[in-house]
Amino acid sequence: MKRIGVLLAAGQSKRMGRPKQLLPWPPKGENPKPLVAAAFDAIARVCDEMVVVVGHQAEDVVAALGERTFQRTAGDLGSELFASIRRGLLGASQVDPTADVLLQPADHPQVRLDTLQTLLARLAENAGLAVMPTYRGKGGHPVCMPMSIVNEVLGYSGRGGLRQFWIDHPELCVRLPVDDPGVVFDIDTQSDYDFCVQ
Repeated sequence: MKRIGVLLAAGQSKRMGRPKQLLPWPPKGENPKPLVAAAFDAIARVCDEMVVVVGHQAEDVVAALGERTFQRTAGDLGSELFASIRRGLLGASQVDPTADVLLQPADHPQVRLDTLQTLLARLAENAGLAVMPTYRGKGGHPVCMPMSIVNEVLGYSGRGGLRQFWIDHPELCVRLPVDDPGVVFDIDTQSDYDFCVQ
């Protein structure tokens, strides 16, 4: 089964106060890369193709991805995150309407390869259901879903975004506990980033 990664990189980083997609990652150590590139690379190793949703400072974000190959799609500036999610999922469905999708925010750079392999194995075992990793009871990323669930999300008209979608349709998602804090690790604020620098 073909796999398409969808990277959500359109946000304005209001809580950060500057474009977090462009921050060096890791902040300590040799050869850091932009955070958006680290999040891309985290899931691209198990994906056949990638779709990147850009919006705020789009050209800078695209430039930060360097020579990486991906389909670019535009998010709605000023809209809720769910609008960017739908843009990315629609882009993936246009690349291949039979593929599985891995949905990943651009500030999640640390999911392990063995975790990805576990998620994809569970996805194959649970035909027609999405698989969401959890760590210590908290839902994380990437969310892996077959195209049938992608289409359900695209057709969802409820309020509250993707989080509310899973609340409304718990029967469509398997929550898989994993021993990987990287699935819930993200960078939302300057304090989050400064903590990593220390």
